[in-house]
Amino acid sequence: MGYGLTEHPLTYIREQRGWSQQDVAMLIADGRNMASWRQKVNRWEKRGVRPEDAAQYVLAKELGVPRRIVDKNPWPSWLLFVLMEERTADPWTADTAAQALAGTLGALDDRRGFLILTDASLAHIAEGWTDPSTLPPDEKVRQAVEGGRIDTELAATVERRLADLWVVDDYVGGAQSARLADTDLSMVVSMLRRGTYSLDVERRLYAVAGGLCRMAGWGSFDGGRPAAAERYWHAGLRASKHADDVDGGIYILSNWAMQRFYAGDGHEAIALLDAAKGSLGHVSETVHAMLETWRVRAHANLGEADEAAKALMRAEKHWEQRRPEDDPTWIYWMQRPSTTIEPNLAMLQLEQPQNVESNLREWIDLDGHQYPRDHALALTVVGTAQLALGELDTAIGTGREALSLLRSIDSGRVGDELKEFLDKLPDDRLAREFREEVESN
Repeated sequence: MGYGLTEHPLTYIREQRGWSQQDVAMLIADGRNMASWRQKVNRWEKRGVRPEDAAQYVLAKELGVPRRIVDKNPWPSWLLFVLMEERTADPWTADTAAQALAGTLGALDDRRGFLILTDASLAHIAEGWTDPSTLPPDEKVRQAVEGGRIDTELAATVERRLADLWVVDDYVGGAQSARLADTDLSMVVSMLRRGTYSLDVERRLYAVAGGLCRMAGWGSFDGGRPAAAERYWHAGLRASKHADDVDGGIYILSNWAMQRFYAGDGHEAIALLDAAKGSLGHVSETVHAMLETWRVRAHANLGEADEAAKALMRAEKHWEQRRPEDDPTWIYWMQRPSTTIEPNLAMLQLEQPQNVESNLREWIDLDGHQYPRDHALALTVVGTAQLALGELDTAIGTGREALSLLRSIDSGRVGDELKEFLDKLPDDRLAREFREEVESN
């Protein structure tokens, strides 16, 4: 995954507690009279080998995890209960939103290269977002300080900075834009902590904080830091709820669903999209089209070709009924669902590469200086489709175009897709030359 990330929960737990692999092996040996082989622990962490139940129970006892949690959550999922830092079951109040935002400061330094929230945690988050009883309190109930030093003009300034970040991300990729968003988030959190403002300005600041968390989370995901992304999105969803920013919360949930289906977790991706669809408030047809478009990929993860096709049909119908004047400003990038990248990645997952190139023709013909990250991803998807159709020379040429664009951006997500493309290439001279070209960059 790169970036020197810790890619297994047990590795992270060991690092936090100062344990070596031998320490873990000896711990299990003491508990159940088995040879203390460090190689066993290495295989659990590096090769994805599942420890036998007895060994898991001994380890869980040492870590303070109840046996029922181990039985209900297959390895290594139960280890996440040791690592849980996000207070996902807390009430959805202004105080917990502020605490969650403050807890994201420094999240970019989170070295965990794995998803950190359990299915139960995500369920709590989705329930909190859609629960009408957790809407922000009325001004009659809440005391607000009018005429404070943070006025509407300053609120408008930070809103413009957020909008500018969307464009920056299109050009430089997630890793760099995440750092910019994190810096601005620190500023907004300080304003909320120390400033005085009206209720209207407060809600605008929380909406910006939610948007910055969305942006920092997206950049973390795109840059290959999934744990940091989940920390940002949890806080951002709480901030959006307090701001009564329905569109902002939906955008966070949709990004979160995307990370889950990129990780191969179609079920949780669908649950997050369901939470977004169940949002209380007006949702534009274009946003509905986006949610159904992402659902196509989630169903493809599960091998559900018929459900994927139905979701794409619904997305196209929403697109046809859209009214651009109803759209939130952040969805400027959305286009006809069948011509977007994710449904075509879904077609590859479902072994249906025939129409991918024609669907993505607009991306193939795009000027390389416009949206270089998405252009590189689209070219990688098209190259994979060409390879599946037996067009090796053409596929390698398309892959080279994608590689040339990736040199100018920082996107671990697109880099991972290119690596998967490389893994599918046959072992011949052209493919070997291209692999060497990729490795040298």
